[in-house]
Amino acid sequence: MTLPKDSLKCIQDAWYKLLVDFRAWYMPETIQTDEWKKRDIRIAIKSCPSRMMDDSEAMLLEYRKSQNADVTGGATAFMPIMLTATALVDQPPDTMQLIPMPYFVPVVIEDEQVQIRLIAKTVRAQIAFYATNAHDARSVCDQFCAYVMDESKRRFAVPFDMGSNHIQNSTFTIVENQLFPAPVPSEAINLSIFTIDVQLIGYAPQIIGLGGQHDTTTGNGYNPDGSAVDKPLNDLVVVQADQFSEDGHTRVLADRDTGDITVEQIDD
Repeated sequence: MTLPKDSLKCIQDAWYKLLVDFRAWYMPETIQTDEWKKRDIRIAIKSCPSRMMDDSEAMLLEYRKSQNADVTGGATAFMPIMLTATALVDQPPDTMQLIPMPYFVPVVIEDEQVQIRLIAKTVRAQIAFYATNAHDARSVCDQFCAYVMDESKRRFAVPFDMGSNHIQNSTFTIVENQLFPAPVPSEAINLSIFTIDVQLIGYAPQIIGLGGQHDTTTGNGYNPDGSAVDKPLNDLVVVQADQFSEDGHTRVLADRDTGDITVEQIDD
């Protein structure tokens, strides 16, 4: 059985898509930033390993080593460029930001009776923008700071891979109310670097009941030899589940005896 994509990779992919959306939102102010906006996305925004966070020169070096295009111009190849790195933060979100939900809660997903719990996550994300002059770099970073002031942009859906072909979306939020670009000193006279740091917080869902690899060995305790108790899920019965969305309040009811499921629209 193929394991689902890990939660950090899901968050990283969603963060990258947010940066792609920002480029579409961005209005160029110079010839160089106009070229960056129109360029193939694969050589406009690149992800770097998390170990390179806070080392802008190493991030740029890694990018130059990985790109294989034949260009002239030496150190200025594919400038300007946005690079990004992300890493989990050991300290979880404050309980005032996210209320913990470490226990399984019964819900219904696509007519399946399952249980879900939520793990609060904090991810640090950094973008570094490189240009041949400070005006280009500052233009992009200033507009990114404005971009995330839009409440609809600072909150974005992360599609978590739950296995069994099920994707569970969870909303992550950029928590900073104010952002500002920070210039990074560089020995290169023709290189300007600005960085922006943000924290992303949200829930990573964990679901049992979808037929996943660890459904029967999660949360059931352990045997005397230390191995996980393997407990079948046959006794799992959900009799009511409520779903709230922009379309309203929906209640799903299940008959304990027959297993029949009905859906009701609730007028709050």
